[in-house]
Amino acid sequence: MKTFQQPVKFFEEQGFVSPSESYFVPFDNVVNTKKQNMETMVNLGRYFTIFAPRQSGKTTFFYDFCRSLENDPLYIIILMSFQTYHSISAERFYARVDETIKKQLINRLLSVQCSDVKAVKQYMDTNPVSDHLSFYQLFENLNNIINKKKIVIFIDEFEGMPPSEIFNFLMTLRDLYQNYKQVKDKALYSVGLVGIRNMSQLVVDGISPFNIADQVTLPPFNLNNIHDLYAQFTQETNQPFKEDAIQKIHEQTQGQPWLVNRIGTILTTQIRPNTIEPISIDDVNQAVTILVDEHNDHFDNLLEKILLYKKTFLNICNNHVAYVKYDESQAWLMRHGIIKRMNNKVIVSNPIYKTVFSSLTSDQKAMEMIPKKIFICYSHEDKHWIEKLAFYLKQLQHQGISFWYDERIRAGDIWPLEIQTAIETSHLIICLISDSFLASDFIRTKEIPAIQQRQKEGITVFPILLEDCMWQVINWLQDIQIFSHMMPLDSLNEKDLKKQFMGLNKDIMDCFENKRKDQITIHRGKRT
Repeated sequence: MKTFQQPVKFFEEQGFVSPSESYFVPFDNVVNTKKQNMETMVNLGRYFTIFAPRQSGKTTFFYDFCRSLENDPLYIIILMSFQTYHSISAERFYARVDETIKKQLINRLLSVQCSDVKAVKQYMDTNPVSDHLSFYQLFENLNNIINKKKIVIFIDEFEGMPPSEIFNFLMTLRDLYQNYKQVKDKALYSVGLVGIRNMSQLVVDGISPFNIADQVTLPPFNLNNIHDLYAQFTQETNQPFKEDAIQKIHEQTQGQPWLVNRIGTILTTQIRPNTIEPISIDDVNQAVTILVDEHNDHFDNLLEKILLYKKTFLNICNNHVAYVKYDESQAWLMRHGIIKRMNNKVIVSNPIYKTVFSSLTSDQKAMEMIPKKIFICYSHEDKHWIEKLAFYLKQLQHQGISFWYDERIRAGDIWPLEIQTAIETSHLIICLISDSFLASDFIRTKEIPAIQQRQKEGITVFPILLEDCMWQVINWLQDIQIFSHMMPLDSLNEKDLKKQFMGLNKDIMDCFENKRKDQITIHRGKRT
C-alpha cells in the first residue's frame, strides 16, 4: 500500500525556478510573430525581446532555454542581468558588462576546448569595454579572432541599466545586427532582451533603436502545464490531484505561474498535508478562499500598480471595455499582467485577480504604507526655480512623500523609459509654468499628453506660475486652478515666497490625505 512520502522539492513562489529544487515545467508555444520558436530564432541569428509581467516565469524560461544549448559546443551563451545597475555610473556599468562577458566567454571557450581562447583573453585584457563604442569594437574584433562559434547574449531586467545609456546601448546592438546581418560567421550571433516592456517598440527622439527585434510574448501555463507541474508533486509524495481539481485551478488562475504555484503550496501544506488522499475541487475552492484573503507581496505589488489606474481597472471589472491600442492606462495594466486582451475586449487576467482587486480591498494601514511620489514637470531654463522648490519639498519626505525631476538626465534622451515611468508611477504632478515651459516642444508633445492621461485617472496637477506668461491660451491649463492664486513667484519677495512654498506643502499633504480617505472607504465593492 502506498504511503505519503515527504517531498524534496517545493512550489516556487519567489522568482527564478531551479528545476533541481522546485517543481518545474517548460512553457509551451513560445514563438515570435512569425510563429518561430526560440531555437529557430537563435539558429537564424535573430535579435528578439521577451516581455512579460514580473512573476510570470520569463527569467526561468530563458535560463531553461540556455541550458538546452549547453551541450552544443557551437554556442557560447552569455547571461547578464541589469537589475541592480540603474543608479550606477556609465563607467561602472560598462566595467561590469566587460567583467561579465569576459568571465563567461573565457570559461565557455575553455570548457569546449576552443583553440582561440588565449587570443580572446589577450584581446580583452588589453581592450576592456569602457563605453558603447568599445562594446561594438569588441564583437567586431571577435569576428576575426573566434572561428565557428556563435555568441548568444541574454540580458535580463534590461530596463535596469543606467538610463543615460539605454539609447547608446540599443543603437550599438542595432548596428551590430544591421552591419553583420548578411555575415554567416560572426561572433555576436543572437541577442535576447528580457523585461516587462517591449524594447522593439521603444522610440527615442523619433528613432526606434531596437525595432529590428522579433517580439516574443511569454504565454501563461496551459492546462497541460499545470497538470504536469502537479504530477511532479504526486510522483514525489503519492498524493494525487483529481482531474476536475486541476481544471478548477486553471479556470481560477488562467495559468498565471505565481498563482498556480501558490495554490499548490496552500493545497499541499494547509488543506491536505501529509496524506495520500486526493486533492478535490472542494479543496481547491477552499485554497482559493485562503489565497484571496491573505496578504502577500504579489497582491500588494499589483495593488500599488492598480491604484494608479483605478478608474480604468474598475471600468474593466464592471463593464465590457473595448481594447484600444494606444490607451496608456490599458497598456500599463497589461504590462503588469493585471488585465489581458481577449479579441477586441480587455478583461481582468483571471478570476482570482478580479475577486481580490475589483473592490480594491486593502486596510487603512496598507494604504498608508504605499509610498507617494510627486513628478515635477519644468523647463530646464527654469532650473533655479526647481532648486528652490526642491528645498521645501524635501520636508515632505518625513511624511513618506518623495519627488522626482530629471536632474540627472538630458531632456528627451530617455523619454520612453525614465520620464514616462516617472509620470506613470507618480501620485501628484507639479508643473512650473513659464514662457520656457510653454515654448518647449518636448513638454508639449511628450510630457503633457502623458500627464493628461493620468488626469483621466484622477491624479491631481498643481500648476505653479513662475512668471507672467500666456498660460491662458493653453486649454489644458484653463481648467486647472493655478497655485498661489495666479500670482507669479518671481513677483514675490523672499518672505512671501517662503509662505507660498509652505502653503504648497500643506496643500500636497491635504491632497494625499483626502485621496487616502476616499480610497479606504471602498471595501468589498460598497461605500462605507
